[in-house]
Amino acid sequence: MKVHVLLAAVMICGGCATQPSGDAVPVNRAGDANLTCRQIADEAATLSERMGGTPTGGALGGVARAGAAALIPGAGLVMAGVDALKGPERARREADENRWHYLNGLYTARNCLQGGR
Repeated sequence: MKVHVLLAAVMICGGCATQPSGDAVPVNRAGDANLTCRQIADEAATLSERMGGTPTGGALGGVARAGAAALIPGAGLVMAGVDALKGPERARREADENRWHYLNGLYTARNCLQGGR
């Protein structure tokens, strides 16, 4: 019985975990070299608002999910299906986070906290 349920789950969600990844979204843009400190801060604030707050390190979230998949039978399949449905949203959020981190590096490199340009 367990084999049949597992087989059915695999057939239903066969391609869920193997969705092709989209093209990499570039973090920097053509006009970034001309941004002022104020413009950098404004764009970073806009990204933070769109993400629902400032990003933090997200490595532990993946570790927790991997642990649940190992401990709970079938959890890996369920998580793969959920991940496939959330893929586009996750890709947009990752692009926003990467851009936010890039802008913070640019802000720091230009010494904006010390009154840079």
